[in-house]
Amino acid sequence: MESGAVRDLRDAPRRLVAGGSAPWPRTDLEPVAVIVTVRNEAGSIGALLGSILSGTRLPDEIVVADGGSSDRTLELLHSRAAADPRIRAVSAPGNRSVGRNAAVRASRSPIIACTDAGVEVEPDWLERITRPFDLVPETDVVAGVTVPAGTTWFERAAGVISAPRADEINLVRFLPSTRSVAFRRSAWERVRGFDESLAHNEDTPFALELKRSGARFHFEPRARVRWRPRGDVGSFFRQHRRFGFGDGESRAQGWFYATLAAKYVLGAALFLMGFRFRAAWWLLGLGVVLFAVGQARRGVGRIGNVETALAVPLLKVVYDVAYLSGYVRGRLSRLGR
Repeated sequence: MESGAVRDLRDAPRRLVAGGSAPWPRTDLEPVAVIVTVRNEAGSIGALLGSILSGTRLPDEIVVADGGSSDRTLELLHSRAAADPRIRAVSAPGNRSVGRNAAVRASRSPIIACTDAGVEVEPDWLERITRPFDLVPETDVVAGVTVPAGTTWFERAAGVISAPRADEINLVRFLPSTRSVAFRRSAWERVRGFDESLAHNEDTPFALELKRSGARFHFEPRARVRWRPRGDVGSFFRQHRRFGFGDGESRAQGWFYATLAAKYVLGAALFLMGFRFRAAWWLLGLGVVLFAVGQARRGVGRIGNVETALAVPLLKVVYDVAYLSGYVRGRLSRLGR
């Protein structure tokens, strides 16, 4: 059952639009820091910073943690920091968890908004993702969304699989990505930050720890960042295998992987049974058709018909195999340690 505060939080943005909110910038808001982790992002860091600094709400500080770049990333950051006192660059060699924790520690603001290298935030992203903290002070975490911005047919299809629409999200199970999330410093402190022993997909165990700690979440589908999916099958597979590896390392979401594996085990069993009972092949064929139609429906209205009908179902299989193989490797690596 929802509390009155959660219902008020959900309705508050609508009331503000209808009744007129105070013009931005406002002076009665809690300070906010935007944190980012980067490594070898000389070609994209300028666009990211530019999108943050051209928004409808400006951050009080931007802290960028460099994970050990070998290109001009750190040089460019120091140059931007010299020209704008709101920007601070910190050197934090290591994985993204190390970088995120270092960026939070280097900031001073009570509200932390987190995004990632390689994305651009929409103009009202920071305004949207921080407003719930001001409307209902009990809010601990605000989850935004990622909008795929692919330019090729493959990137568009990959975006359908990798970034669900807001209406596809199950709010009970939804865990925010560090591409678009904000949290109170006190909530971060309560769970002792990101787990620095985890090199991949660190945002999932962080969000799970926040939930276990009793943090109050709010979902804001209008807080959007634009992200370009991987452009070929190999890169797509490796990226999602890393995500699965991270879940395996942290033993997160075991129910999800058990359910996913069960579907493919059932398919394999029906295929083998079909050599003796032809009805099993009919059942398997029906299941394949239902799977393909269900996945293709996700692309309707988002990408072209051919991409929807063919590429999306096939990429979903690649996606599932990548996650499952990564998860198994992550669990085995944890056992090895």
